[in-house]
Amino acid sequence: MRPLRLAATAFAFLLTAGLSACGFTPMYGTNGVAAGLSDIRVETGRERVDYRLQEALLDGMGARSADGPYTLRATTTVTSTPFGVGADAIASRYAVSVRVRWQLYREGGLDPVTSGVVNSSASYDVPAGVYGALTSETDAEDRALNLAADRIITQLARAMQDRDTW
Repeated sequence: MRPLRLAATAFAFLLTAGLSACGFTPMYGTNGVAAGLSDIRVETGRERVDYRLQEALLDGMGARSADGPYTLRATTTVTSTPFGVGADAIASRYAVSVRVRWQLYREGGLDPVTSGVVNSSASYDVPAGVYGALTSETDAEDRALNLAADRIITQLARAMQDRDTW
């Protein structure tokens, strides 16, 4: 049992040494590719969903006090579609779809450095009460917006790998 554990430890050590020798850079972490995300300012619209997206992006990127040369601008579109119709022909379940178009601009630049589109969705049941229905819809929007923010952050982190070409 002990020789097997020793062999596994040696293999793991050789694997990590090999990754560092080939130029592997972690995406997240202190010295990772995504470390520069905290210097990106975030601009969104003025609606509640825009504010929630901005908060999710700032939290995910750690960019609360960003002062770098880049600005992320995002435009959010939210739609709600009924898809669970009961025997009484009343929708009992809805899907909230979020589409975010984003562009990353360098300070003083007119053209975006990189851009993308992110789609996400979440669903919710409609309870009988009005307050419950509004709360369910808001919760679904927040879940979809958080997922969209995570996808934007991932796309930005991937784009940061080619940052030398910016």
